Amino acid sequence: MTEATEFKLKGNTHFGRGEYKQAIEQYEHALMTCPLSLAKERAVYFANIAACHMKQNEYKDAKDMCTQALKSDPTYSKALLRRAQANEKIGSYTAMSEALDDYKKLKAQANDQYTLKECTRAERELPIKIKVQMEKEKEEMMSKLKDVGNTILGKFGLSTDNFQFTQDPSGSGGYSVNFVNK
Repeated sequence: MTEATEFKLKGNTHFGRGEYKQAIEQYEHALMTCPLSLAKERAVYFANIAACHMKQNEYKDAKDMCTQALKSDPTYSKALLRRAQANEKIGSYTAMSEALDDYKKLKAQANDQYTLKECTRAERELPIKIKVQMEKEKEEMMSKLKDVGNTILGKFGLSTDNFQFTQDPSGSGGYSVNFVNK
């Protein structure tokens, strides 16, 4: 048994006990002792670290570790599933869009019922969540822009309330701006 495998087994023991920080340390030791040429093994160690981060609700770290795993082994479906789940938990428009892309890739190569079921659920639910999140982020951005505009216009005795925005009815996405004296 290789030194890296021994570290992995110790990590698995810690993981099973819910000792995620200690498990991460062991998996990191496994990575340090595993030759770069053993890409599939390295992918497993990265994915195991990601699993620890998922258990600790550290979704950004989990996503990053899954991405490292997929760089080592692009065919490692467990890392792809875990990255999709992490992105879904992150919940931003971009992250959920990336999650949906990963689920679609995964569905094409799914070889077990759980993965297929998870991909089907995601393809059904995520487009709606993505649209809602996009609107939420757009509203937040408009609010921030309005605050910046009010800061600048306030120096001239104006505010964004002095301007009326009307969306182009043709659907081009354009707006017309009219000054309203308030």
